Amino acid sequence: MTLRAQLVAGLVAGLVGGILVDSFLIGAQIANGHPAGEAVIAAYTFIASALGPSVAANPAAPLIGVVLHFCIAIGWALGYVYLVRSQPQLLSRPWVSGACFGIVVWVFMEIVLLAAGLYHRPSPPELATGLIANSLFYGVPVALVASRLLSGTPARA
Repeated sequence: MTLRAQLVAGLVAGLVGGILVDSFLIGAQIANGHPAGEAVIAAYTFIASALGPSVAANPAAPLIGVVLHFCIAIGWALGYVYLVRSQPQLLSRPWVSGACFGIVVWVFMEIVLLAAGLYHRPSPPELATGLIANSLFYGVPVALVASRLLSGTPARA
């Protein structure tokens, strides 16, 4: 496993996971009756608001949110790839390791929201949506992509 292969795996896994988790979360907002454009703008403005209230008020907040979100998604994916170096068995069971990884990411991101003063106690449906989004639509795709790119063989269940 070369450093280049690890960086590529982390970058690709983070992009794939970021796109899928956003698609799921924004789709959930649309399914709950929010207009599509508003759901997208609100999602990325909220992400940008972690940088401070002045950023959230900036007209470029949604764009800042997109950049921040993908930096974070890629960062977590690179962290997963780094962990694979010392725990190569994670590549053999990407569905399980990815789901667990996604839950860890969710917990830590909730701590970030708490520290930024943006945390609110989620309702049961919000909790379920967050856990599903992070475990199945972020963690699992990151693990599957990493497994595929780093092991050279198709990912197994």
